[in-house]
Amino acid sequence: MPATSVLEMNAPASGIFDVVVDLLAYDEWLPNSTSFPGITSISESPTKLGTTYVESTPLGIRHGEVIEFSRPSKVVFHQPMQLKDAPEGVLVDIKVEIILRMKTEEPVFEEGVGLEGARVMEFLKKKVESLA
Repeated sequence: MPATSVLEMNAPASGIFDVVVDLLAYDEWLPNSTSFPGITSISESPTKLGTTYVESTPLGIRHGEVIEFSRPSKVVFHQPMQLKDAPEGVLVDIKVEIILRMKTEEPVFEEGVGLEGARVMEFLKKKVESLA
């Protein structure tokens, strides 16, 4: 079962969605970390269904693709990663599903969680609430 985290944000769902899918602008609001040193290439902008991107990390290279895109409520990023120290052909398969929904008139952001996921959510919240 995937891990889920919920975070309420005081911003319109469309604004949150626009920030999440603007891959070229991540450097403006999301500081780099060991897990996310930044996106190194993007196939197209604006992001849409089928957009691909590459993230190089110390552990390996993620080759991401947008596999679901329903503005303003849902986007799914598929991010298989070839680990640098793993045997050839061994991949870590990561799927990040972002669903925006209304809860007591506040949009809610859901994402697979971990330390990096929690960090991303907090920076996203700061960014979208500064736009509202």
